[in-house]
This record gives sequence, C-alpha cells and structure tokens, in this order.
Amino acid sequence: MLVKGAVPTLFDFQKQPTPRKSPRKRAPLPPKSKPKPVMAPQLQAQSPTSEPEAMDHAVDSPGTFGHSGPCCSCVGTWKCRVDSLEEQVKQLTSEKEGHQAEMESAQKHVFSVKRISKDEGLLIFFTGFTSYLMFLSCFNFLKASASDMRSWQGSRTSFDDSERHGMKTGAKAKLSLEEQFFLVMVRLRLGLKVKDLADRFKVHPATVSRYVNSWLNLMYFKFHELPSWLSRRKVDKLMPSCFSLWYPSTRVIIDCTEFYINCPSSLSAQSATWSSYKNNNTVKCLIGIAPHGHVTFVSPVFEGSVSDRALTEQCGLIPLLERGDSVMADKGFDIGELLVPHGIKLNIPPFKRGDQQMLPHDLAKTKKIAGVRIHVERKMGQIKNFNLLAGEIDNSMFDVLEQLIYVCAMLTNFQGALVA
Repeated sequence: MLVKGAVPTLFDFQKQPTPRKSPRKRAPLPPKSKPKPVMAPQLQAQSPTSEPEAMDHAVDSPGTFGHSGPCCSCVGTWKCRVDSLEEQVKQLTSEKEGHQAEMESAQKHVFSVKRISKDEGLLIFFTGFTSYLMFLSCFNFLKASASDMRSWQGSRTSFDDSERHGMKTGAKAKLSLEEQFFLVMVRLRLGLKVKDLADRFKVHPATVSRYVNSWLNLMYFKFHELPSWLSRRKVDKLMPSCFSLWYPSTRVIIDCTEFYINCPSSLSAQSATWSSYKNNNTVKCLIGIAPHGHVTFVSPVFEGSVSDRALTEQCGLIPLLERGDSVMADKGFDIGELLVPHGIKLNIPPFKRGDQQMLPHDLAKTKKIAGVRIHVERKMGQIKNFNLLAGEIDNSMFDVLEQLIYVCAMLTNFQGALVA
C-alpha cells in the first residue's frame, strides 16, 4: 500500500542487490625466526654433506676446536679463492699499465708547457724565453698575485674596488696558473687567433680572451714594481766598451715606434691616429734602452699623428734625466732645445747642409753614432717579434693596448743583455 503523496521506487524489473559477506578471519602470523647463515655457492657446491653431517665431521676431524691441523676442505676452498683473486689482481694491474701507457702517449701530443719545456728551441719559439728556468722565474714573480687575480671585464673592471673589497676569483679556473701564463705567452709571441688557442687548450674562446686581458693587466702592474729606470751608477757599471770609448755619458738611447691598428669607427679618432709616415692608422710610443740593451723606459701610447718632438716633451722622460747625462737619438729628434736647459746633451747624426757633401768629421761622427745606435733598432725588432704587435692590432684589444705594448717591451729584458 502506498502512502498518500509517496513516489514508488521499487519495481519488478529492477535487480535487487545481494548482501555483502562478512570478512574472513585471518590466522595469526607465525613468530619471526633468525635467518640461517647462507653458505657461499662455491662452498655449497663443494660440500656434498648436509649441515648436521658437516658439523659432526668438523667436531670429529683433527684441527678443529683445539685440535692441531686445519680442515682440509676449508683450506682447499680458500686456496682456490685466493688464487682467483690473485689472478684478478694481475689482470687489473696489466690493464692499469696499459692505460698509463696510453695516457703517456696521449700526453706527448697535448699542447702544454710541460711538453714544450723539454725543448729549448720550442720554448723560445712559443714563448720567447730562452730557458724553462727563465720562464719559471717570471711566472713565480707573478704567481702570488695571480692566485688572487680578478678576471678582466673590460672597462667596467675597477681595480680600486678590487683592492677595497678583495680580489674575487669567481669559479674555479679550467687551466692551472702555469698553463694560463703559457697560453698568454703563446698569444703574445705567435699572435695566434683566439679560436686556435681555444682549440689547443680545450677551453671556450671567451675564456681565452679573459685569460689574456687579465694577465696583461697583472703583468703591467707587477712589471711597474720592478726598478726599470737604472741609476747613473748602474748604467756606468754595465756600460759596454763601444759606448765607454766614444759616448761614456750616455744614459739612454731613444726611438719612437709605431704599431698598426684597425681603422677606428670615429672620424676624429681616424684623423688623430692617421700616420703620414706609415700611411695607415697607428699608435706611437717612445722606447728608451740603456747602453747595454735593456729597456728602461716605455712611454704611454700616443696617436700616430703626433710628432717625435711633442711625444718626447710630453711622455715624462726628461724629468728622469740628470745634469751631465747625454741622450742618443736619430736625426729626426730635434729636441736639443728641450734638453739644454737641464744640462743634458743630445747626440744625433749631423745633418747634410743643402747640396753640399758632408764634411769628413761629420761622416766619422755619423758612423760612430750609427754603429752604437743600431742596438736600439735591434731592441725594436725584439719587441715586434711578439707577433701580436707585428700586424694590425684588433679593436678588441684597445682597452689593454698600452698594457700590451709595455708588457712585450719588458719581456725582452728576460732574453738577456743585447750588447756585451
């Protein structure tokens, strides 16, 4: 019977749900027992007796539990095991020796300072140093500062900030300090491209550029700490006989040299760096050497259009000279008026007077000066043997151009005296 207002929901065609069975009772788990020791497969294969029999045999056999001799089956088993391990050790030792031989063979073909250092000819070719001992003496002078060196980041790098807050070395370098120094020397000496060096040393090209610029700045500041300008007494002590005979008061031999650069994008820079003598865009600096051939003065870099007289007047050389000194130069250096007020003498070849032939004593003076002044030309050749300076210097090096020229000039002093 339906209640008034109710809606029917059960019908004959609907399937009635079957009642769910009650869960089955589970038997309690057995108590945990300690695991039995598992015998090694080799021992199981060689022991046909069961465990109780083996124990009985162990008790009855001599040598166990206080008896005199060891178990024969155990001795044989462990002897086989020892022989197997010894064979494995011999095999691994042989493989290790093979790998070491392969590494030594591969090391012979790796471009590194360790391989180059064994051949003095290669060392001079790649670095300019006459011996590995000389290479190490220069490197050890720089090493302490190089370990705390801050990577060069172009004109954004602030050395004042680095000194105030400490040098930040960043991530661990991929090359050792000695390999970094070797890379820089190869770059300076041979002028190899950045990608070439990156392939030789297995680093990224950006890493090569960072190494070169960072080390150039380090070497520039460290070489300035050395007493390059020699005292009058030191110059006299090292004076070669060819100078002491004719020009004993010579303090320095000077000459200007120009280096080719890429054409700047700025029109004003193009005009300032254009050299009518070289017919190219150049930068110019004055190099001074002592009579025995060591570089003692390197001026800042000037535009190629500046005259030799103006460069000498502005470079800071004259205040270093003392009264009684003499300066030797080419005839293009018309700087006598700048030196006379300071009591300094200028030795230059005499000029030819019009169409007249030179007088005999002028010819003799020209030969004497040319005979000793040739050494400054040899020094210029040594500087430009660093091939990075021989061709056009790329615009990417402009931030470190002055450092580059100064470092290459000072590195020639590691090649020994030019005049005996």
